[in-house]
Amino acid sequence: MSQRGAVLGKLRQGPFDLLVIGGGITGVGIARDAALRGLSVALVEKGDLGSGTSQASSKLIHGGLRYLEHLELGLVFESQRERGTLVRNAPHLARPLPFLVPVYRASRRGMLELAVGMWAYDALALFRNHKVHRMLTRSRVRRLEPSLRDAGLRGGALYWDCMTDDARLTLETALDAEAHGATVATYVEVEGLVRDQAGRTTGARCRDVLADLGPAGEGRAGPPFEVRALCTIVAAGPWTDRLLEPTLGRKLLRPTKGSHLVLDAARLPVRHALVLTSPRDGRVLFAIPWGARTIVGTTDTDEAEGPDGLEASEADVDYLLEAANAYFPGLRAGRADVVSTWSGLRPLMGDPGAGAASDVSREHAITPVDPGLLAISGGKLTTYRLMAEQVVDKALDKLGPRTYREASRTVDMPLPGAHDREAVRDLDAWARRLAREHALEDDVAAHLARAYGCRAPRVLAAGHEAGVRPGRLVPGLPFLVDEVVFAARHERALRLDDVLRRRTLVFLQAPDQGLGVAREVAHVLAEVLGWDEDRVELEVRRYRDLVAASRRGLAPARAPEPAPAAR
Repeated sequence: MSQRGAVLGKLRQGPFDLLVIGGGITGVGIARDAALRGLSVALVEKGDLGSGTSQASSKLIHGGLRYLEHLELGLVFESQRERGTLVRNAPHLARPLPFLVPVYRASRRGMLELAVGMWAYDALALFRNHKVHRMLTRSRVRRLEPSLRDAGLRGGALYWDCMTDDARLTLETALDAEAHGATVATYVEVEGLVRDQAGRTTGARCRDVLADLGPAGEGRAGPPFEVRALCTIVAAGPWTDRLLEPTLGRKLLRPTKGSHLVLDAARLPVRHALVLTSPRDGRVLFAIPWGARTIVGTTDTDEAEGPDGLEASEADVDYLLEAANAYFPGLRAGRADVVSTWSGLRPLMGDPGAGAASDVSREHAITPVDPGLLAISGGKLTTYRLMAEQVVDKALDKLGPRTYREASRTVDMPLPGAHDREAVRDLDAWARRLAREHALEDDVAAHLARAYGCRAPRVLAAGHEAGVRPGRLVPGLPFLVDEVVFAARHERALRLDDVLRRRTLVFLQAPDQGLGVAREVAHVLAEVLGWDEDRVELEVRRYRDLVAASRRGLAPARAPEPAPAAR
């Protein structure tokens, strides 16, 4: 709490060159870019880092193969380039993953059209992808994915993109921003913008969300306080309109909802990320291998509800299960087979000319609101670094000619887990070394290498120093008790779900979503963060409520109707 008190104290001091509102991937990217250029930066986030849309992606860093259909060649090109940048600067968090596109007799695109698209995709990557695509015969597809529906199968294509841990990518970006001087404050909510008499934004009025939690007197912030800045940037994702519509008199966004579900890999074993189309409406979705689990997603629908408390509905779950059962006839999964779900709102640009939600562009826009205020909308996880660079360039224009203008440095700057580039050059070799030197099981060592990169030994050291019990948090999953200590001491975790939902993936991958281990983890956090027993009880109760909310779409259903034939 003393560390948090110091951060809140810095916020009050100001003024900063930049105040960034929003601790998702775009906001932390902006803070990092600006801090690396030598600007004084404050970032405030009303929840945990990455606790909004940035924890709710499909876990992919990809060029956007389907954007070729809409002829968004520029977006595909910059996405592929940014994917390559991430592979260089965070190889532990942007790992190559093979994708397989099956083609059926009923598919909208035949083998020839798919081949043309594949060549275009590789060409827009300047043929620098992990591997060049391959067209596959029907028998080859069957050998690669034997559980896939065979009826009507004509062939397919194999190409490469990347997988990530979206929450940890957001976290490492924020940690690097902080390491270069940014003041990053989580659980600080913006109540409103502050303007001078001329109507120029001069900062934001904030409050400490955690002020009334924990041991009496610690962390109390009192009344709302102001954070002053020469330029304020709204990077609040789907919360952007809530902040800006009163000023602009219009909405910037067309938010669309994306829901995913998680199945046991023993039930749905896939070796590649499979690019499928819904048998109901033809929308693109994925079945993605994820360790002991398989992800199925995503939906893409307009959403009228706000982003707070958004969860997968029964309709979302049934839609995804229908597609999975159609493509994998041996699956026969129902709601009771779903391990977990998640949903998020994509903060896409409002486009009156767009039709279906899935047709809305993933381009981004930077909107100057007043002389001291910018907002960014749209974009995608893969291009966050480029978006941040462009926003900071615009902010420098607002700061005026007397501000020292340094070019962005992020294109060549590794994230913290890749500071030792040699260690993470070969992640498999790094995992084997961790296993050998620390007597770890192979899956645990692989997890530590991929989640923490070269920081992995520090995780084990933190647990050892704290004297926590060695071993796994949950049987069968690779997450360790040591990670709880490391999250609280070195990764800004302040609440129970920060650890179980975002620092680890227990919430999404454990059969009980971490309910059985929640109290133990809360007591470890209590030792590190100074919680009393009342705070432990509050955190456990809150976590149970979060799990229950995420399972509302899994209520018992009527007997499913036969799934339509796969396309």
